[in-house]
Amino acid sequence: MNARHGLLTALALLTVVTAGCRSKEPKLEPLKLGDGRTLTAETLERGRDVYTYYCISCHGERGDGQGPTAVGMRPPPRSFRQGLFKFGDVAVGELPTDEALKRTLRRGLHGTPMLAWDVPAADVEAVVQYLKTFSPRWREEAPGKPLEVSPDPWKGREAEAVERGQAVYHVAGVGYAGCSGCHISYLPRAELESLTERLTGRKVNLSKADLYTPQARDSDYAVAVDAKGEPTQLAKVLPPDFLQHKLRTVWPLGEEVEDTDYTPQRQREDLYRVIAAGVGGAAMPTWKGAIPEENLWALTYYVQTLVNLRDTSEGRALKERLLAPAK
Repeated sequence: MNARHGLLTALALLTVVTAGCRSKEPKLEPLKLGDGRTLTAETLERGRDVYTYYCISCHGERGDGQGPTAVGMRPPPRSFRQGLFKFGDVAVGELPTDEALKRTLRRGLHGTPMLAWDVPAADVEAVVQYLKTFSPRWREEAPGKPLEVSPDPWKGREAEAVERGQAVYHVAGVGYAGCSGCHISYLPRAELESLTERLTGRKVNLSKADLYTPQARDSDYAVAVDAKGEPTQLAKVLPPDFLQHKLRTVWPLGEEVEDTDYTPQRQREDLYRVIAAGVGGAAMPTWKGAIPEENLWALTYYVQTLVNLRDTSEGRALKERLLAPAK
């Protein structure tokens, strides 16, 4: 029995025990959504059964992220009562699309306890709808407009894209994202000073700045809740260091994701989707429309090079070079 199988078995057993101790569930009523649709009681009750079996041990009976196995989990399981989702395919702050929720269920979240659940499509559909019973936002608002993955303008010009993307990542200003202000820098100080002056005309002195240590930032994610399931303590989140941390919705090349080979193009599109939409509840904003589309794609190419340097000798050498004392 491998570790993943063992964990699945333990969760299933715990779920059965938990469900067995609960009283008979009340009949659910149809749910009118903010987008005009009405979910039938049959759909919601099927979704509740799926949720009880697969989700309740982490996310809790009340959907507040306080299930019996949630203690100590980092990141903490999502509280569905807040109506906040990290990877919704929509602008930050908006309700996610159903497809984004289903993708998370099918794939899981890489590097977290959220597993990929191989369940029938009808069960995935039902549990996605049932999640909407936990937050009043679903009754009051429609999901956001999906942010489309635009055509890649850099196909066949990868080196150019990476060079442009490096500038977009490190420089703050019109048309640039300045990602290194929250994530870390992957350029030595002197190179970053030179790049900033060349592109913006601004002279900067970074000799005393800490450019290479990630700093935890505030989030809207609940770590603890009160008796009503409302947040009493919020988590801080660490912007990923791409040379060190696993990304939640991006996998290493060569793995199988949803039974299909994970290609460079698929990986790039997943990165694009996250960068374009931002990360709900965290400090990562929506970049779609904030910078030119060709710069958004170039940024995607550059971040992809960093992601694929993780756990390589080249990546470790870059890290050592960045952290070496200035001469």
